[in-house]
Amino acid sequence: MTARDAVALIDRFTWEKRSKIITRDVHGVSGLMNLTHFSHLASEPSTPLHYHQGILEIHCIVKGRSVMQLEREDRTETLTCTGGEAMAVFPGECHARGNGSHQEPCELYAMQLNLEESGDFLGLNPQKGEALCRSLGHMPRRLVRMENDDLALLRRAFGLFATRDATDRDAGVAHLLCFLYRFLRLPSVETMMRTPSDERIQRVLDHVERNISEPASLEALAGLSGYSLSRFKTRFREETGQMPALYISALRVERAKLELERTDQSITDIAYNLGWSSGNYFCTVFKKLTGVSPLTYRRQNRLEDGES
Repeated sequence: MTARDAVALIDRFTWEKRSKIITRDVHGVSGLMNLTHFSHLASEPSTPLHYHQGILEIHCIVKGRSVMQLEREDRTETLTCTGGEAMAVFPGECHARGNGSHQEPCELYAMQLNLEESGDFLGLNPQKGEALCRSLGHMPRRLVRMENDDLALLRRAFGLFATRDATDRDAGVAHLLCFLYRFLRLPSVETMMRTPSDERIQRVLDHVERNISEPASLEALAGLSGYSLSRFKTRFREETGQMPALYISALRVERAKLELERTDQSITDIAYNLGWSSGNYFCTVFKKLTGVSPLTYRRQNRLEDGES
């Protein structure tokens, strides 16, 4: 599918456990289209290729990982966002959430902002509204690293909008504005990657890489880091965007993909060699993270003799 195949997508109000979308016809705030909270614990199908005319879309990942495909006339760009990071999709850009076949498990907050309503944008006066819309539409950074305070603002804003009370809604708008002004100043992911990570957590990551097939109790990993268990979980998530157990499972799944593509090992042997307690459990986790079973993945991605 190419950019020419993209459709204009309009979301509907949704209030389900895994997907909550508060739409413009419900909240009535100028400049804000949708405010969304997604929390899906298993893989889901990718969204169709679509665009939003005049609308800036911001996705803020709480935990897990989100992949976005941006389609241009001459190329496809893949953006990957993990917990604590945010990405912007600019007005009119054709995009689809997922890697083409599925979306990975993650939790995120998202918002759609109509930059063409700058005259009364989120209740600001025309001068300030136009200035904010102009800054948002010309952000030099697409992928940024958030702080805990930024996610706290989003959680609070969504909770206030969810009550559907007019006073709470106005307070929610104030939280959103605070987030957006902070968002414009957040550092790019590339800049943050040049900053040395927590050496204690890096020690754990190196250990997991070297011993991927060994049992990995959180208590033992916390001991290796020198942090208490609760502090270890917090620091690990801040550094990697994922909780330790999910990070290790995802790493094992990536290793399993290579074995499925390149070897004739049985699925059970691959499971045991990568530290799973049973083949059935491996298959359950693999499908949860990829959307397909190991056998289906092998059939779809097996390298033929002579391929490299």
